[in-house]
Amino acid sequence: MSMGDPRRWSDGSGGGSRMPGRPGGSSSAGGGNDDWVERVRTASDIVDIVGQTVPLRRVGRNFMGRCPFHEEKSPSFSVNGERQFYHCFGCKAGGDVFKFVMETEKVGFLEAVELLSRRAGIAIPERRAGERGKRAPLLEALDAAATAYEQWLGDPNAGSAARAYLEKRGITRETQREFRIGLSLPGWEHLVTKLRGRYSDEVLLEARLAGRKEGGRNTFDWFRNRLMVPLVAPGGAVVGFGARAMGDEQPKYLNSPESTVYHKSQFLFGLEHARKAVKADGEMIVVEGYFDVIALHQAGIKNVVAASGTALTPDHARALKRMVRGVALTFDGDAAGQQAMLRSLAVLLAEGLDVVVVDLPAGDDPDTLVRRAGADGWCRVRDSAYDAVEFVQRHVLRTTTGGDPRERALQVVVRLLTGVTDTIRHRLLVERASQVFGLSEGVIARAARLATNGEQGGQPVAATVRVERQTAARVDRDFLIGLWHLPALLDSVRSSITLDYMTEGAARDLYEHWLEHGVELPDGDSDVAHLAREIAATDAETLNHEQLVVGGAMALRRRLVEKRMRAIKLLSGQTKDPAELMRLQQENYELAKELARLRV
Repeated sequence: MSMGDPRRWSDGSGGGSRMPGRPGGSSSAGGGNDDWVERVRTASDIVDIVGQTVPLRRVGRNFMGRCPFHEEKSPSFSVNGERQFYHCFGCKAGGDVFKFVMETEKVGFLEAVELLSRRAGIAIPERRAGERGKRAPLLEALDAAATAYEQWLGDPNAGSAARAYLEKRGITRETQREFRIGLSLPGWEHLVTKLRGRYSDEVLLEARLAGRKEGGRNTFDWFRNRLMVPLVAPGGAVVGFGARAMGDEQPKYLNSPESTVYHKSQFLFGLEHARKAVKADGEMIVVEGYFDVIALHQAGIKNVVAASGTALTPDHARALKRMVRGVALTFDGDAAGQQAMLRSLAVLLAEGLDVVVVDLPAGDDPDTLVRRAGADGWCRVRDSAYDAVEFVQRHVLRTTTGGDPRERALQVVVRLLTGVTDTIRHRLLVERASQVFGLSEGVIARAARLATNGEQGGQPVAATVRVERQTAARVDRDFLIGLWHLPALLDSVRSSITLDYMTEGAARDLYEHWLEHGVELPDGDSDVAHLAREIAATDAETLNHEQLVVGGAMALRRRLVEKRMRAIKLLSGQTKDPAELMRLQQENYELAKELARLRV
């Protein structure tokens, strides 16, 4: 049982976890917050607290065990009961009982004190004057509502359809209990009737459990005929609900409105479970939906959270940064999911997190993926995740219509770079963008500096891409001019210069026409016909036509070899298969030799 398990903080009466302000009776803390902290410290023996997580053995005056903060074979983790501190001789972790709970539970100082306060049965003082009248009753009412919803889901008659739905989705009874999934009944007054007498209408309204028509006096249930998923904050308090319609009601998914205790821009669903499964140098998976979290968790992938009905915010990113080094974004494979990932990248990168994007097939989401392919299916797509720059390139190439997709993707990367203040991370992203797009680091860095200063950061990128585009078009055009004047050379280059060597567009299409029909002027008014007439009208009598063909063919081969070498560099950074890496390295070696020959 982990430190954050609600059962650990029970008062022993069988009533489950207590809400803030309830343990031991009144919420008054007497001598103030400082006195409260010291009373909690005195009541929390560090040997007892650590011993619930780490098996300890007395060695002299201390207790020894294996360190929970790093892997080790021989115990080097020491707990001193007399002075109430711990120290690891291996990784040097150390501190008092509060620090231990903060590190193992992934919570802040106040949350750690509150956890221990509940365990000791010591009343928790309110953090601000007057908060007792706001937070504590709301949290108690929300917890009572969660219990009622759980009971209705378990009702043999009322909950049968909802249980069948959950079974169809593969959600086990154990998982349902772990996430406290419940059911709100059809009708308007089931919950308010059940809670009336224990909580005032004002509390139910403020907790967003009830509503009231404008100008009316009677309250009604806010959630009706929906599967109820409690939104549980770190420490175990229910702060709201996510609800899925059981019928045709709209919207299909409905979240609790913001309240005194629930702020969606700060809340991450599943964090209460996930924070116990991650290490500081590890990774958190961020998905879109509650059921994505639940499905992955049930499959054994527990380091997963979801935003609560909103895009990722800086507050979300800061909360993640306190716990992990990296994030794997795993949104739906549809267009909306892809756009959401693109927006989230900027927020996470700006906070200094390492980010990869797990790009799911269109129509798939994490829930359907693990139901179909299990944890192994997830691991396979995770292993093929893209870094931020690669994802931008793929996303823009797939979705852009009109204009130069490479230029548009670079502009997106430049905008991402403007929010990255860490110089090392900024430089690494610039290097990666240079590798992916084949543009110099200097151009990309200069564009980012200009954009950061509010100037036209896109101009250096646009100018460089335009020059490269013009250079590529000139190579294609000179090769075609040579063939126009010496059509007999077409057969000599037919097998060595395939369509893959030509730039997409009219030049490629014209070369394809000539390969099929011979060197001629196509009929019509198409872009291909226009280009052919321009080539035929070009004054090239003074040029060496054979050199245009032969030299052009070499330039085209160099361009394709360089493009493939860039692709190999990307693939080498992605693959985890030693055999595949060796094959790529061998291919790159052969291409490098060919490139050297072409440059002679």
